[in-house]
Amino acid sequence: MMTDRDVLKVDVVNRYLDGKVTGPEAADELAISERQFRRYVSASRLKGAKGLLHGNRGKPSRRRIPDSVRKRVMELMLNEYREYNTSHIRDALEEEHDITLSYSCVWRIRSELQQATPKKHRVQTHRVRRAPAEREGQLVQVDGSTHVWLKDQGLSFTLIAFLDDATGKILGAVFREQEDAMGYIQVLHKVCETYGVPQALYADRHTIFQSPKKLTALQKARHEEPLTQVGVVLASLGIRRIAAQTPQAKGRVERLFGTLQDRLVNELCRHKIANMADANAFLPAFIRRYNARFQRAPADPSPAFSAWPEGLSPQHVFSCHYTRVVANDNTVSFGGLKLPIPGNERRRTYARATADLYLHYTGTLTIEHEGQRLARYKHDPASPVRLDHFVPAEPIVYSPTPEPEP
Repeated sequence: MMTDRDVLKVDVVNRYLDGKVTGPEAADELAISERQFRRYVSASRLKGAKGLLHGNRGKPSRRRIPDSVRKRVMELMLNEYREYNTSHIRDALEEEHDITLSYSCVWRIRSELQQATPKKHRVQTHRVRRAPAEREGQLVQVDGSTHVWLKDQGLSFTLIAFLDDATGKILGAVFREQEDAMGYIQVLHKVCETYGVPQALYADRHTIFQSPKKLTALQKARHEEPLTQVGVVLASLGIRRIAAQTPQAKGRVERLFGTLQDRLVNELCRHKIANMADANAFLPAFIRRYNARFQRAPADPSPAFSAWPEGLSPQHVFSCHYTRVVANDNTVSFGGLKLPIPGNERRRTYARATADLYLHYTGTLTIEHEGQRLARYKHDPASPVRLDHFVPAEPIVYSPTPEPEP
């Protein structure tokens, strides 16, 4: 079928051949060069009006998606990827089915199926954008997001994530029953173990990070501030804490959760994840794929992570630290329980002595005196390790007898 442009070309070439117009006049009418018009004339003399049509007219495009691939993509869109947004579908097709398509191609197929994207876009408020940190590990944004992560089961819990500001890479994440100090300490331990100690953490003003206690006169004189359990960990590692005044100030980690509440929720659903333990087991593989897709190169390629400080015990650092005075019956009070301290060859009793208690995020409670371990208790695995900075949120249950020394 000829277009209006094709009809005009045939008409002008025929008038030229009949001597009714000159070559320059015909070229001007078609808005082409005289050289190109001479090509039209040669093609018309050789093939007639068909010579003025493009040679690929009526032929399928070499970039056309094979019908079998298009059919497979449509089936996946209508079934497995029904709740995925367009960008997520494109990534999943490439990662899991080795089908590489452009975003616009996936969008056109979705339009043919009359399938609207589940992700609603809203107009963003204009804000002055802060330039990212230059080096990996120079600044890490941290936050927790409480959401219905397992939508088939309707289970809601909190995802705590650490995002590198320079690269946009997820350094670590964990699902917890609630946003708590133990979760942040656990992820920080993993980050330090995998990459090194970051220079600074960018967090909100949650009481997990800054204590609501009023300053004492001595603290005011020394320009100190009361530290939370997480604050003690950061101070011991020399990590600077930066308090965000608004959620928008740490917008990169906020946007991360917007992406995860779309992509991760659908991934957990498609892989039939039904509980928090399995969700945590699924996280490492998801984070590797996320980083491969979204990680960017930093302005300065040299990492800013520092080595682990000498003389520090990770078991002590990544724990909540408490002090107790041993009672006359050689026990310490903790979590509403009386925990006995067994005698040893050095001392028969530690009554009235000051003991250090280290509650690790794995649930192990270690009692020490002057650096010597006196007893260790294991948290009941049936109950989550959940301890508020001031008062236990609920009774913490430990095994009735100390574990044997290793």
